[in-house]
Amino acid sequence: TCDAPFEIVHTSERALQNLVCGTDPDTCFQCLVPFLNDTDVDLSTKSNPPILLSTLRTLRHLIDRISPKTLENNFHSLLLPLFLTTLRHKSVDMRKATIFILVEVYFVLGDGMNMDNFTESQQRLIDVYITKHPKKQAMGDQTLDGVPISLQSKGISA
Repeated sequence: TCDAPFEIVHTSERALQNLVCGTDPDTCFQCLVPFLNDTDVDLSTKSNPPILLSTLRTLRHLIDRISPKTLENNFHSLLLPLFLTTLRHKSVDMRKATIFILVEVYFVLGDGMNMDNFTESQQRLIDVYITKHPKKQAMGDQTLDGVPISLQSKGISA
């Protein structure tokens, strides 16, 4: 996938997303884990590890279907260290895919996601995307004095 044209990569990712949506989510997650574990992320380059980026994009569509227990069991030990690394990647696509996943994780785990490991700017960025997400808009505005509830618990104010 390194040298594949955009159209082929995009079509492949869409096919994988369709497959993931039609099969058992916990089994799909277990199949994606090796691609998350065995990827060496080079922060000194803007190029994306294509398999990791495709895996992250696919994982985004799987998060809300995985059992909360499976997600919680794997979040801090497997996913969080990877996300902390991919959020520092030079590639905008890599950071964006990570933010989108973290937003989905928030809607499954809520405050169990524990955003203490993220920098304040990362927390604010995640909160912006949470606030703009259609699921959040359906839930209504959960802010106090203009500060999202998820940031208030961290002592961040307006």
